[in-house]
Amino acid sequence: MNIVFLGHTAMGGNFVVGSHHLARALAHRGHRVTHISPPVSPAHLVAALRDRFARERFRRWLAGGRRLGEVTDVVPFSFTPWHVARNSRWLMRAFSRWMWARPLGGMGSLELDSADCLVVDEPRFVGIVEQHSSPVLIYRATDLYAAMRGDATIEAAERAVCAKADVLVATSEPVAAHLREISGRAVTVLTNGVEFEHFAIAADASASLPPLPGTREARAIYVGSFDRRFGIESVVAASAALPERHFILAGPGSEAAATAISRANVAALGPINYRYLPALLQQCSVGLLPLGPHAANAGRSPMKLYEYAAAGLAVAANATDELERRALATLCLAPTERDFPKAVQAAFARATDAAAVHTAREQARAESWSGKAAALLHLIGEAGRSRSAVGSAASPRRTPAAERGLDALVGERTPWN
Repeated sequence: MNIVFLGHTAMGGNFVVGSHHLARALAHRGHRVTHISPPVSPAHLVAALRDRFARERFRRWLAGGRRLGEVTDVVPFSFTPWHVARNSRWLMRAFSRWMWARPLGGMGSLELDSADCLVVDEPRFVGIVEQHSSPVLIYRATDLYAAMRGDATIEAAERAVCAKADVLVATSEPVAAHLREISGRAVTVLTNGVEFEHFAIAADASASLPPLPGTREARAIYVGSFDRRFGIESVVAASAALPERHFILAGPGSEAAATAISRANVAALGPINYRYLPALLQQCSVGLLPLGPHAANAGRSPMKLYEYAAAGLAVAANATDELERRALATLCLAPTERDFPKAVQAAFARATDAAAVHTAREQARAESWSGKAAALLHLIGEAGRSRSAVGSAASPRRTPAAERGLDALVGERTPWN
């Protein structure tokens, strides 16, 4: 099967996201898989002057894509950046319809007509979604996008994508509830998973890692992004209340976060290659999920939850309904930011409970990306059989809520409307 992912993050950078894992898992099963991320535009040229991966994205466009293992990753080009395109229904659709997969390739160079299935993680690809009707279309929403990006126009794009999709998938129950509200349709919850063997197998502690403060038994670690969703106040409270513990921050922006916290027991490592994450995690006892009060955190399905568990760490997190639903054996939840130090202390205690650590690791094993890929293939197959049963001319189930789509976008904001 020829499967194309339309994802929100290019492969090979600092962040490995769900679409990357699913793409690799499906390719490993023998499917032909292409991963396409949002386009670069002239607006990215400034970023490319100072950011290595921004330059790599431009190089990938110039090369017409890059083979990463068994997956081809494509970064297209668009003349219109999203912050301009979102001001007009017409430009919003044109944003992805007019992408070039390679220089001089033209608008058809993505060659999506040969795809058997499109898996869309990024609603900004609404122009492609509306234009292509032949393949099976899966909309896999991974976040509350409008809240996460502070961009209300994203919901209008989501409505249009939902109207066209054969199957709606969400990575958490709050995201599923959002999709049901805007589409009036059934939604399948398929949470983010874990590359279990990568994190569970004992790693070489001498891998390319900087020296860590303290001992394993005293270390708590957070690995991830440091955007507005990061709960810095929780880390401030925990590091102040537990001066004998060491709090390690890893990921792009960790240095600035550690400087802002400014405590002797908080250390920053900067970005860490995904290859070395198991070695880093296995030298710690507690994994941190400090989720701030940002509205988008309610919908998160953090991959680190099961990655921490697979590596043998207990987990301290700010409570969300979604995390409570997971019931991980070593997960300690803080109802408020002020309670985060108690959750961290409880997680250190839980980390010494070998039975709880083993149970959590087995819970993580059950959430492997291989299993998620199998579940996704089942949904694709069901959608394909349903299309065959009703005829290729039939359209997906549409409702008045979904039909509003981009036409619900508050218009008259620009002369293009």
